[in-house]
Amino acid sequence: MIQINQGGRLAVARKVFDIPALLGIKNKFGKRACIGGHEGSINVMGLLYNVRRGKGKVLWGVNIVTDAGDLHIAQKLAVETVTNVFGIHELGTAGDTPGKASNRSNVTSKVSSSQKAHDSTYPKRNDNDSDNTGAGTDVVTYRVSYTTSEANATGINRGIITNVAVGASEPVLSYWTITAFDKTSSDTLKLFVNETMNGV
Repeated sequence: MIQINQGGRLAVARKVFDIPALLGIKNKFGKRACIGGHEGSINVMGLLYNVRRGKGKVLWGVNIVTDAGDLHIAQKLAVETVTNVFGIHELGTAGDTPGKASNRSNVTSKVSSSQKAHDSTYPKRNDNDSDNTGAGTDVVTYRVSYTTSEANATGINRGIITNVAVGASEPVLSYWTITAFDKTSSDTLKLFVNETMNGV
């Protein structure tokens, strides 16, 4: 049984899957937007699902690859030893506007228990997760999944991918803002951060 509620929210009797397709939401990946004062193309999507009420919603965000991220990609392409091992996601509720020089200190209020490694097999090119409507042959996807006991906070509105050795001013691969949301102990969260290779 599937029920579409007012506000574009989804109620599913047993489990949630392919939320964007079920909601009939137009794919917003690549569209221009200003989210939390950060303007760019939408390339982040969050799927928030309340396991008690059986309701889910889609969240959209804007991501920037930092200078440290550019260096990381260049080192990977040149098959060099990388300066940073970007393997940890972290969420926040406040911070500076994302920019090319941003690092972990620019997220000024971080969410407890939100430091988590990429899901197994990620990062991945041409992601085959059907929920990820922004996947593509020249798109690299970083996915992270939070359980009901992880990363619970009000007003989550940003996130980073940072070094596995996390320090106060640690470099970040990318820094993104997202439509603000609350995550409770009844919610799971799956996040996709997509990076398109523009070839310029």
